[in-house]
Amino acid sequence: MSKKIFSICLALVLLLCSAAAMAETFEGLGEGFKPLKVNVTVNEGKIEAIEMLVNDETPTIGGAAIETLTKQIIDGQTLAVDTVAGATYTTAGFTAAVADAVTKAGMDPVAMGWEDKSVVILPVCMRIEEELVKSKYHYFKYTTANVCSKYITFAIYEPDMTVWDVRVYGGCHGTSDAFGALCSGLTVEECVARLGGIQCSGSATGVDSCPDQTAQAIKAGWDYMNGTLCEGCTTQH
Repeated sequence: MSKKIFSICLALVLLLCSAAAMAETFEGLGEGFKPLKVNVTVNEGKIEAIEMLVNDETPTIGGAAIETLTKQIIDGQTLAVDTVAGATYTTAGFTAAVADAVTKAGMDPVAMGWEDKSVVILPVCMRIEEELVKSKYHYFKYTTANVCSKYITFAIYEPDMTVWDVRVYGGCHGTSDAFGALCSGLTVEECVARLGGIQCSGSATGVDSCPDQTAQAIKAGWDYMNGTLCEGCTTQH
């Protein structure tokens, strides 16, 4: 090998080593449905790679969302990413973890477009409201937590405490119609027993499903009418 070729090769090796030496990796933590931990590789103020270290999100929902978010962040060099449909908690937790990592790298996540979108889940007593009382029917609206639906409306008929007109908003129409058919004319106790505890693989605890949230909503309405709502007012996951 000639001295010239050797010198060129040596220069390339030194250049590559110098570039590699400038790349550093920082760990970041965030909270989705469950804790998220990432390694973010930064080189000259740019994010080169994001590696998941801890990820207990549901593969078909949170896992798929993380792939999409990783591409958005690296391609755009921004944390102002779009919330992935059906994965609001995962999006907030993942971007928070990356923001934590880049902060440790000496970068400003806010300047990169990051907003803290951590979701504060209110206690049950602050998510139920009585909207109307008509002909002894008490109409309620309940804001859900940790599920794809946004809120649930229903009525309780005071004389016999039966449940009517259950509607789930933000989920599919079939779900809404099914819940309404399942609970229509049942007592509060019967409806809660029928829907309570039904599991969902995409939830934080395994039981934060639309059916279980409906059971919680109806139970909260019953407690509201009996004046015992605040006695069982605990923060939900």
